[in-house]
Amino acid sequence: MARNTEAPTHTTGKQKLALALVSLFLVLLTLEIGIRTVDMLKGHGFFSGHRNLLNAEVRPPIPFRTFGFPLYVEKDGQRYISSRHGELFAIEKPANTLRIVVFGGSTTENGYAMGKAQIHYPLVLQRQLAEALKGRKVEVINVANSAYATNHSLILLMFDALSWDPDVVIMSHNVNDLLASYWKGFTFDLSHKYSNAFYNAPGAGQRYTFANMLFQHSQLYWFVKGRLVDMQMGKPIHRQSQGMQPLPVAEAVFRRNLRSFVALAKHNGIRIVLGSQALLDTEEAFVKHMAAKPYNDEIVYPLHAEFVAHHRRYNQIIREVAAAEGTLFVDNNIRLDNQGGYFIDFVHYTPKGVEVLGENYAQTILAAGILTRE
Repeated sequence: MARNTEAPTHTTGKQKLALALVSLFLVLLTLEIGIRTVDMLKGHGFFSGHRNLLNAEVRPPIPFRTFGFPLYVEKDGQRYISSRHGELFAIEKPANTLRIVVFGGSTTENGYAMGKAQIHYPLVLQRQLAEALKGRKVEVINVANSAYATNHSLILLMFDALSWDPDVVIMSHNVNDLLASYWKGFTFDLSHKYSNAFYNAPGAGQRYTFANMLFQHSQLYWFVKGRLVDMQMGKPIHRQSQGMQPLPVAEAVFRRNLRSFVALAKHNGIRIVLGSQALLDTEEAFVKHMAAKPYNDEIVYPLHAEFVAHHRRYNQIIREVAAAEGTLFVDNNIRLDNQGGYFIDFVHYTPKGVEVLGENYAQTILAAGILTRE
């Protein structure tokens, strides 16, 4: 008589599935506990939600600048100007004080050097000028921010810094404006670049996804999600020959913005310093920084030799505007270009590079005598 083997096979299949699900659950639970234990040992706490994107503070877009840092803070009932790295300055300039405001992007922000050695070039400049100008207080306020271009500096000067009564303004831009010329669909206000999601806070649709909501209390989920995002960050660099001269319309906009900045400062009786941007011109140094950019699919970069020529041309435009407008030009290339120990990539500085940069500004400014001119 034939035996019926269907039911036991069916039962065994269910048991195997149940066993697999239980095993998977135990593995995930073990990983979850492991991650939370490591978090606890690092001081975050076992029940920390520090990876949870839904817990992260989302700052609203800053009017006109879109992104950046808060320029003002309240302390003991008093409102202060807050520099990029948190140094506080009275809004009303104190008596017998030389006030300088410094504008730029990440090469003026000096975030790496600040993290490594608590130094950014405006601090070096402030120290050296204070030593040279005995009996006079010196304030150097750094309002630079990573990814800022000349447009951002114009906005900062017009809507904020003019109200701080600066004696001198210093501006140095190049690569952020130059890179905008490689993005598709160039616009005069650079919105073709700065409307990209990279420069804007994530919208509700990106934060409150079904998966984020469902697994929001799992540190394992956020850990894996973070690793996947990191893997997707770097996109291939696409290059195509674009000639040795920059895009003419982009070059014209860069010149226009420099001249507008100078004109606005001059109209308000402020002395102006324009600085060039130093460069470590190897392709390896360029790729080291740019290969990690998530927006690389939006850009067609020129051949590297062309990029170097474009960068030099933008520095030449800065020099030309300074000469035409009768303002001081600081040549940072002569002191820093291609000095490997001064760079962490193609344009960003080591703490030593920041020290040399600050010294170069101080020495050039003091030699020109613009601080004693009325």
